[in-house]
Amino acid sequence: MKRKKRASAVGMVALLAMVSLTACGYANGPGGSAPSSGKTAAAEPPKSAWAEKVGLNKTETVDELYAKAKEEGKVAIYSMSGRTADVKKSFEAKYPGIKVEDYKLSSVDITEKISREHSAGVNNADVIFTKDTSGSFSMELAQKGVVHTYIPEDIRSKMIEPFKSQKFGFVPYVEARGIFYNSETYKTPPIANWWDLTTPEWKGRVMMSDPLKNSDTMDLFLAFVQNAEDMKTSYKEKFGKDIELNGSPNAGYEFLRRLIKNDLILQNSGGEIVGAIGKPNQAKPPVGIAVTSKLREGQEQGLKLGASYDMKPRVSHAEPALLFIADQAPHPNAAKLLIRWMAGEADGKADGFKPFNVSGSWPARTDIKPKDDITLEKLNLWKYDAEFDYDNLMKVREFWLKQQ
Repeated sequence: MKRKKRASAVGMVALLAMVSLTACGYANGPGGSAPSSGKTAAAEPPKSAWAEKVGLNKTETVDELYAKAKEEGKVAIYSMSGRTADVKKSFEAKYPGIKVEDYKLSSVDITEKISREHSAGVNNADVIFTKDTSGSFSMELAQKGVVHTYIPEDIRSKMIEPFKSQKFGFVPYVEARGIFYNSETYKTPPIANWWDLTTPEWKGRVMMSDPLKNSDTMDLFLAFVQNAEDMKTSYKEKFGKDIELNGSPNAGYEFLRRLIKNDLILQNSGGEIVGAIGKPNQAKPPVGIAVTSKLREGQEQGLKLGASYDMKPRVSHAEPALLFIADQAPHPNAAKLLIRWMAGEADGKADGFKPFNVSGSWPARTDIKPKDDITLEKLNLWKYDAEFDYDNLMKVREFWLKQQ
């Protein structure tokens, strides 16, 4: 099995793009490089005369929105997911006269593109569909009013906390970054504690995406560091003794140190990881860390995949998907209509949510049943903390690089 290089110039450039928007006009305040210590205070969403004027604080009926959206004629979405191609088809069928322009980009590229366009006074995007890229989207863009949150009350009332009260972004569903294994070889999950991955049994048999190229993997690392006391407790549960930190700042950092020293295999994508894990007829297949919605991909490809949902100290941390409306969006009513559609509409039955309601993805509302038996409320996840991630990204990145 080929091992990827653990660090690359491309990866470092991509990661720095997440936290350094100085070239885009964000040199002051909390912009630029994320602080290595201290805590960045998350403000309330800024007041916006434009957002109020276009009614982002209102809950209009679908008929009212459709009438105004038809006059706008189209809606442009910058999307992290290829599944919005299916949303485009169902939306255009439901609402004739409104064309969806679907632009597929990574979350890191969306963050950079929106910041540059806003700085230049270019208003191309209406809807933004992304993840938070180590807090940079919330702290750099949402907090500065570059994008706005739109959550109509007839949908908000059916949402699960903490997403119901979320300050920045509308969360239609939540994923996680979990442990995958070969379900043909292992009838029960072979990994029950994150520290299992650091043992001799799994030396050279643990796969994950390069955290210098994948912001979601880095966010999981940040969760380990933030929840170091939990990691300390689970270490003792695994090995029956207190952890020795070996110079690491806390048990979360020490986990990362031991993980990479256990001959970790870094890949470029989750697809490569689950493809290697789920191949049939393997005597000693690897395990790997990937986004839980890869279960859908495995099912479609006939892979032998299982996911560990009973992990110590937690399964993972929450990875909320985020919907925003861009500041000065040229088609704000069509944008509102599209967001409602993607969220499943007020009754939870709209086809726009169906592409996202898959195994390993959990609706952030009470009236839509997830595909998995376990519900979001019962899934043992750490809370995603944009402020912590934004403040600590560079420290964790630098620690990781020193382990190379």
